[in-house]
Amino acid sequence: MTLKLMRELGIKSRMQKRYRKPKTVVTVDQKPNLIKNLHDLSGVWQTDITYIQLTNHRWVY
Repeated sequence: MTLKLMRELGIKSRMQKRYRKPKTVVTVDQKPNLIKNLHDLSGVWQTDITYIQLTNHRWVY
């Protein structure tokens, strides 16, 4: 029904490019997960790294 109405009104949808996660290369051994088996997490801090795509298609964080 939506497609039919869009055709009648001459409206076309705009598709966005699919998000591509930046590729990372690991050149050193990974450290073990030290908090995996902790029972009390009250002293554990957490953070997040956000990747931003620049207009020249490069990724920064």
